[in-house]
Amino acid sequence: MFETIGAILLSIGLVIKFIKNLLIKYVAFGVVLTFQFSITAATITFALVFYAFVITSLISLYNFGFSISDYINSSAPALSCFMGVLDMIGFLSAVNQGYTLFFASLSTILIFRLIGFTFFIMRMIANEVFKLGVLLGQALS
Repeated sequence: MFETIGAILLSIGLVIKFIKNLLIKYVAFGVVLTFQFSITAATITFALVFYAFVITSLISLYNFGFSISDYINSSAPALSCFMGVLDMIGFLSAVNQGYTLFFASLSTILIFRLIGFTFFIMRMIANEVFKLGVLLGQALS
């Protein structure tokens, strides 16, 4: 009778050990793979959102620079007269041309900085995809 109970406990222990090894092998890889997929997707999403933010900010800044004189003309009548005088002597057109050149220079510098950021983010994405490939290779073997 004791031998039967011992054999039953041993078989239960072996079944538990088998299930534990099975869970460690597949569930742990499943959790790590899911986490790695989310990190890769978050990195790609961050890059796209950042580029959209920078482009939208540049467009808004450019439009704001040209609409400031219209805002000054519509908000205060006394300043409207002064803006008219500045327009007659050609100061506003010179400022607009200077702003256009300044904004083109600023945009060029920002684009070069974005190219550096692009190399950095591509290296990060390639690293995450490599990790994902290694984990998938381990999970499937």
